[in-house]
Amino acid sequence: MKKLIVPMLVIVAAATSAFKTHTAPASTIVSGFIRNNVEGTNCSESDECEENNTGTLCRVGQDPTGTQLWINNDSGECLKLGYKPM
Repeated sequence: MKKLIVPMLVIVAAATSAFKTHTAPASTIVSGFIRNNVEGTNCSESDECEENNTGTLCRVGQDPTGTQLWINNDSGECLKLGYKPM
C-alpha cells in the first residue's frame, strides 16, 4: 500500500499541473491607422498596433493623449480597435 502512495501523488500532481497551464494568445503586430472619416473608408497609416486586447488602446506615438488608431478589417476599412503593443 505504501509503495503506491508516492506514484499516485506524482500522477495527481502531473494531472493537476497539466490542467493549470494555458498559452497566452500570440502577439499580432499590425499597422495602425488614423481614421479620416467615421465610415473608416479613408485612413492614414501611422504606428504599429496589437490586434489582441492588451488593455490599452493604440494611439499615435503610443502617447496616452495621441489620436486613437484603428486596424483594417477584411474589407480594408479601418474599423477594428487597435491596442498598444506589449
